[in-house]
Amino acid sequence: MFSIGDWVLDKENKKTVKVIESNDLWGYKSYAVFDPGEQKSYFLSEDKICNVDAGEDFSIHSFKYLVTSARIKNELANGILSSIGDSIIPLPHQIYALNRALSSNKVRYIIADEVGLGKTIEAGLIIKELKTRGLINRVLIVCPKGLMTQWHNEMKMKFNENFNIVLPEDFDSIKRIYGEGNIWANFSQVICSLDSIKPLERRNGWSKEKIDEYNKERLGSLIFAGWDIIIIDEAHRIGGSTSDVARYKLGSALADVSPYLLLLTATPHQGKTEPFLRLIRLLDQDAFPDSNAIVKEQVSPYVIRTEKREAVDSEGNRLFKNRVTKAVNIEWEQRHSLQKQLYEMVTKYVTEGYNKARKEKKNYIGFLMVLMQRLVTSSTRAIRENLERRLEILQNSSTRLVNLSEADLMEADAEETVEELIAVQSINMKKEIEEIKDMLVVANQAEYQYVDTKAEKLLEFIYKIQMEYEDFKVIIFTEFVATQQFLKEYLESKGFKIATLNGSMDIEERNTTLKEFKERADILISTDAGGEGLNLQFSNIVINYDLPWNPMKIEQRIGRVDRIGQQRDVYVFNFMLSETVEFRIREVLEEKLATIFEQFGVDKMEDVLDCTDAEFDFTDIFVRGITDPKNADYYIEKLEKEVRDKTERINEIKGLLRDEKVIDKSLVAGISNLPIKSWLKQMYSNFQLSQGKEVNLIELAMIDLNNQQVKKMLKNMPVWARGHKVPALELAGVSNEKGYWSLWDVSINDSDVNKQIFPLFVNESGVMRAASSKILWEAFLKENANPALKGYREFEDTTYTMLCEKAKDYAYNLFENMREGYLNKLSKEQAKYEYAFKLRREAAQRIGLESVRSYRAKSIGKEEEAWRFKIEKEKAIIPILKPLCIVYLE
Repeated sequence: MFSIGDWVLDKENKKTVKVIESNDLWGYKSYAVFDPGEQKSYFLSEDKICNVDAGEDFSIHSFKYLVTSARIKNELANGILSSIGDSIIPLPHQIYALNRALSSNKVRYIIADEVGLGKTIEAGLIIKELKTRGLINRVLIVCPKGLMTQWHNEMKMKFNENFNIVLPEDFDSIKRIYGEGNIWANFSQVICSLDSIKPLERRNGWSKEKIDEYNKERLGSLIFAGWDIIIIDEAHRIGGSTSDVARYKLGSALADVSPYLLLLTATPHQGKTEPFLRLIRLLDQDAFPDSNAIVKEQVSPYVIRTEKREAVDSEGNRLFKNRVTKAVNIEWEQRHSLQKQLYEMVTKYVTEGYNKARKEKKNYIGFLMVLMQRLVTSSTRAIRENLERRLEILQNSSTRLVNLSEADLMEADAEETVEELIAVQSINMKKEIEEIKDMLVVANQAEYQYVDTKAEKLLEFIYKIQMEYEDFKVIIFTEFVATQQFLKEYLESKGFKIATLNGSMDIEERNTTLKEFKERADILISTDAGGEGLNLQFSNIVINYDLPWNPMKIEQRIGRVDRIGQQRDVYVFNFMLSETVEFRIREVLEEKLATIFEQFGVDKMEDVLDCTDAEFDFTDIFVRGITDPKNADYYIEKLEKEVRDKTERINEIKGLLRDEKVIDKSLVAGISNLPIKSWLKQMYSNFQLSQGKEVNLIELAMIDLNNQQVKKMLKNMPVWARGHKVPALELAGVSNEKGYWSLWDVSINDSDVNKQIFPLFVNESGVMRAASSKILWEAFLKENANPALKGYREFEDTTYTMLCEKAKDYAYNLFENMREGYLNKLSKEQAKYEYAFKLRREAAQRIGLESVRSYRAKSIGKEEEAWRFKIEKEKAIIPILKPLCIVYLE
């Protein structure tokens, strides 16, 4: 006869359950019982239950299942589970990024480490950990086309994760192999390129139906493929200049369908609030209703960022070598007179064309003029070839309306825009044809007169480098393929081995080139599009043969060699023609603005240019300097003021993104590399054996935390019930005192997240042995551990009370730390959304129509009231302390 509240044993299911109701009807005795593991109640007849002290029901397999599942559950709530030291030893800042990502159930972050700190590794660590925890299975990585192979290789080599690279051109083959249906659903881990899946709005010759079908197959199917986590690399590209840009629409669609989201970019905030707002809203729209929400307190919970100056290696030493940047000022001598004349002719053509285009509001002509100015300072070959193509297009009347917007041009590399711009319509075709013919006469003569003055200086530099380094590797960057080809021919004629990279190359060609540069070639000549995503730490010399007008691209070039693993100081040489606009602007930045940098604590110009606005803010001042030379001083002063303002703003932005942290070698020392896979197999095996079932070896080999049976085993751990005796065990090979060993669960509100499971050993004298507690748990966890049942020991109320008091004393600090962390996290969450609601209410008050204003205010009020009720409920703390098992050790 059992009473309500008694713990009893369900003999059939071998579970400890609690009596909640007693029934005696027509001579049939039964009990309603509650199973705390599965959180359900059911009925049992009297013959199916017995006292928990029924000794014959103790199972060593049940005991081992319990101690193993308890350990796994404890690690799930605390610490890193994945075995991250197998193929890679992460650096301290990478472990910091992983810990930050795991600090919240909402894994939605911008990972914004500076260039070269290994954001790909950090994303891989997070993927691996979430997979180990059974939280994700389907993974999508979206990146620029040139980075797909790098992502594939790093995931395979460093994390043993296999990804499928899926390209639109492969769709027909995939359909033939897998049949019709959602193409993306055929693979659980996919890498695809950003621009191959962005939605199309128009294409010459395509109907609306064809465009809709195209978008459905690429983006529509992708969205409905059920991704658990999506990683977007170079994510600043999806911020866009407006919310209508195709890349932003893509990012927004992907952000809406994935519970976990990582946005990777070294430059999340480039000086303009709106693109950054659009980017961070992908993580949490509610927290960022408008630009007023872009403040440090609101932003910092969503951004993980480490700067190079903070990064250290596993021994605590500074991670990056010194960087030395030198400007190389080059003058035209008498033998280069035609090159100088060509520059002046092109500048006159650009000035007149740009001013005319501006007057007539034909921006596309202005874009072409900017391109021509950049071509003439790159190389004689580059301007000559493109003038020839422009002339041919004009003479054949094959010009066309440009499809590029100003936003596209801001994002694009010069190499990517040449084809579009060279064919734009002319304002005065006849006049332009005559001007181009005159320039081509001089261009052809200049090429035959003497080699380009910059090329001459380049050769001189390379000879010096060759004398200093026996095994030298030099990277030369240029904006244009024509200049690249010219330099390749020129340097090969001098006996150097050359490799080239540009944006037109496919993945296989890029890989071949990189291998050639590493193993055979002396020099790599790369365009900006070709160099994207490269890791070239084996070289330490960068020559910027021509300088992009967007200074951020210079930083990205240098970042190819100034990376983790670089063993030497990095040398950067910036080639500039002294009698050009580029030189004048650079001179202002270096000489006149030195005081500004000193005032704001900036070491070098690159620190400022690293975060300036997008290219056209800079370009506008640049172009005005050459198209309105009389007012050049005015524009230079304007530039000086702008850089001052930007320098101040950059310090604010860095403060906005920076979080207070300590990065040192102790972060790496804390990695334990737990044998989770081994524990899972032990838990599964012992559970099956405790139920009298066979162990399926095939299934056992596939066990992980995604397995539904494993999830059920962890969720439905048996509950310890107090009886009058406890099992007495003996563990061979372990020297221990006699006493009681137990496992206890301390938590907030019985949560699986805010939980600690700890062992407790108290000897017969009532003395707690902290070290023995842990040693014994580790011993029970060993695969070959075989505790022997030696009978049962009487368990008095006084003994139980004594153990409870010891557990309370030990658990107090654990609980307090959990409580402090829990309330701190809750407080930050509350402050974040209170601020967001405040901004939304203020925005609603600005609505002109009173009825709409009133409706919006009421709607926000109801939403806020529901949220406050939820947050207040979460603030209520109930400490829970309960034993999971108690045994006596002989």
